[in-house]
Amino acid sequence: MGKLGQLLVSRGWITVQQLTRALQNQSVVGGRLGTCLIEIDALPEDTLLKGLSEQMGVPAAGIDDLRRITADVLALLPDKIARRCRAIPFRLEGSRLDLAVMDPRNLACQDEIAFATGKRVKIHVAHELRILEALERYYREESPSRFSLLVERLNRARFFWERKAETTESATTLAAPLQELAGRVRTPPRDLFASREVKIQLPPPLPEPPPVRPAPEARAPVAPAPVIAAPSPARVAPVAPVAPKASPAPPKAAAPVVEGPVVRTPPVTRPLTVPLTDEEKAALAPVGAAAAPLPPLATFEELEAAFEATWDRERVGRLLLAFLCRDHRRAALFQAGKDKVTAWMAQGELDLGRFELYAAGFDQPSVFLNLRQGTAFYVGALPPMPAHRQLAAAWGGELPRDCALLPIKVRDRMVAVVYADGPPKGLAGIDLQQLQRLTASAAAALQRCILHKKKGEAGA
Repeated sequence: MGKLGQLLVSRGWITVQQLTRALQNQSVVGGRLGTCLIEIDALPEDTLLKGLSEQMGVPAAGIDDLRRITADVLALLPDKIARRCRAIPFRLEGSRLDLAVMDPRNLACQDEIAFATGKRVKIHVAHELRILEALERYYREESPSRFSLLVERLNRARFFWERKAETTESATTLAAPLQELAGRVRTPPRDLFASREVKIQLPPPLPEPPPVRPAPEARAPVAPAPVIAAPSPARVAPVAPVAPKASPAPPKAAAPVVEGPVVRTPPVTRPLTVPLTDEEKAALAPVGAAAAPLPPLATFEELEAAFEATWDRERVGRLLLAFLCRDHRRAALFQAGKDKVTAWMAQGELDLGRFELYAAGFDQPSVFLNLRQGTAFYVGALPPMPAHRQLAAAWGGELPRDCALLPIKVRDRMVAVVYADGPPKGLAGIDLQQLQRLTASAAAALQRCILHKKKGEAGA
């Protein structure tokens, strides 16, 4: 039993470059190799299913098999076993139960299912996406958003393909009788009158009628001049002079009343401001104003002390970046929202204008998605994915090979992501333990800033 990637390459169904790219994506976002190949559009799912069947040596369960399952067949397998073994019963023939699984090599699950159902089990292989779709449909197990989006894309493409096939079939069906009819009348009918000369004598043309000229007296009743001219101006004339007499009166009376009090009451005698704290001044400062200088940070203890001395989240971010840039070429912070991460602030060798435009949704594979789903950290080269290439454009165009990303969590929710790359010794120079201490301390400082802001809003 060889490997799936080697089999697909040897058959010419994918290229070595596509396999390499899929393996890189798999190392970052997980999932089976077939799912990663479909994700990058390397091959259709029918070809993948054919390759899986050849690799495992068992028949395949197609999409039609998993969509037409009766309730009595589903009732044979308990929900817990189906979810744990990733198995879908789809057909019952006598004492034989046809079962679709992702991994036909798991003999322990096969024995458990045979014992639970009391049937002789025949194993079929299905790829990961269709198994997860069937589990969500029949056994109420929610599929992760990444796989749900892929299944939706496959179903949409399949729907349009089937619709196009039906349209072609109906056009072919309609064209068949027309072609048969055309074959019958290929020889044109014989003209029985072609050899005869038929002379038709036409009557002489009628003389043209004389031109009709308009009578001069017909224009007289059309334009009765006295009806329009006489009464209309006489009735409107007395109304017109009334309007100009009434209109100039209001502006003359209103002008002195409005202008006088406004000029004579200047509010200058009262104090205009109250003393502000340094943090309030920093919050009210214009965008282009220079931020308050940061204290020198030589040790981690000095950074923690600086965190405790501030209530401003922006200053917390600047302190963190300044400490990271001592040992790294670049450092950046990203804000994590409900459905995407966006650029927050950065320092080092980068294009700041491009960085500020960066955003990556959680509906596409990326390291940010892994961190959101629970990964503790990522260290290594950024895989060649669209979300990472967009970020690399702000770094100068090249994907970093020695970067580290860690989530900042407040109450088990990711609120930000710390990024650093380019240590002096490459990957060996990344101190993961220190980075984890940094993110933990930054998380506590950000939580303190959030609580302080909420207390201030409640007091106001």
